[in-house]
Amino acid sequence: MSTDAGRGQVVVDELQRQDVAALLQRTYRWTCAASTVVPAVAQQVAPGLTVAAQLYEGRQYPAAMSQLAGVLAMLHQTRQACPALPEL
Repeated sequence: MSTDAGRGQVVVDELQRQDVAALLQRTYRWTCAASTVVPAVAQQVAPGLTVAAQLYEGRQYPAAMSQLAGVLAMLHQTRQACPALPEL
């Protein structure tokens, strides 16, 4: 029974890893595209995105996802202030 629980946790961890990886990639690509329109966007996003990547590398997926949620909230506000930025 504990083997099944262990496998279940592995599956959960892998799903979290994939979710965080996809969101990191998507956010990074958006930041690259947005920085061609407003270069300051990259400077604004870089610290939070870096922390999220470090948490991901440390396999702290829930913390990385939380960090990315904060970054995305900031990006939504930035996009509202500058509609010329690409859609998220």
